[in-house]
Amino acid sequence: MDESAHTVHVAVVDGSGRQVAACGDGGLVTFPRSSSKPVQALPLALAAPELPADELAVACASHAGTPEHLAVVERLLARSGSTVNDLRCGTHPPFDPDAAAALIRRGERPTSLHHNCSGKHAGMLLACALNGWPRDGYTDPGHPLQRRIRALHAELGQAELQQVVVGTDGCSVPAFALPLHAAARTFAALAQPSGEYAGALERIFRAMTAHPFLVAGPGRLDTTLMPLVPGLVAKMGAEAFYGLGLRSTPHGPLGVAFKIMDGGERARPHVALAVLEALGIPVTPEMRALAPAPLHNWAGREVGTVRVELQLREV
Repeated sequence: MDESAHTVHVAVVDGSGRQVAACGDGGLVTFPRSSSKPVQALPLALAAPELPADELAVACASHAGTPEHLAVVERLLARSGSTVNDLRCGTHPPFDPDAAAALIRRGERPTSLHHNCSGKHAGMLLACALNGWPRDGYTDPGHPLQRRIRALHAELGQAELQQVVVGTDGCSVPAFALPLHAAARTFAALAQPSGEYAGALERIFRAMTAHPFLVAGPGRLDTTLMPLVPGLVAKMGAEAFYGLGLRSTPHGPLGVAFKIMDGGERARPHVALAVLEALGIPVTPEMRALAPAPLHNWAGREVGTVRVELQLREV
């Protein structure tokens, strides 16, 4: 018998931004959460074309707080003359268990540097400095940086500005909700950059795909999946959102966004693989291992299985 179920909505768009397939409601208005980070990093990429790729990658990251992540964030902070005290993201322990345990062993408390969004905030501070905007209040919806980011969501998503709904994210910057197909277009823009932002979008794509570890961390889906699929950029968002930009598919470059309605993070890798397979991407054993179907109890006995029923329809 079925014990639990997750409802999923998916939108797929081609390189021009035309919606070509969907599952459920492709027009669902929802928050991409951290899947917006590549768009939130675009003002930085535009203002700092020579920024090292690892620093641009960590500006797009939901990082795990490892020493490698922290070192890159500190370099990015220093470029604007900022310190950890200027970050307005709040504080939580590192996502990486080893990094969290190391803090405890040393008797240290986490700082804002360990927050998974500290790279994004460091990048925002540098974007402000380079554009001549005040760093104070950089998380406010009315700040020039946040108004610019909202406009970029609308422009890349081919949506009206009023369709981009403003909320507050877990790290205190504005979270922008938009139709699912509009979110997919932001990832299609990474898969097939064009127009005035093409150079900056290409640098973001290359930074994220060249440094998948910095985008997330040990054992996390973005970090493990991107190296297994040539031409794939992927970014998870809280509450089980996911965005994918695919450069090489039987259908050409594609952008994909999906939302699991109950926020069930455990379903995300299963849905991601099902979507990739439906789009003609071969799913290798290494990919399949990221979302094993059999479920085992603590004694190692198989006690159930995960079944995915996801059919993309042409639109």
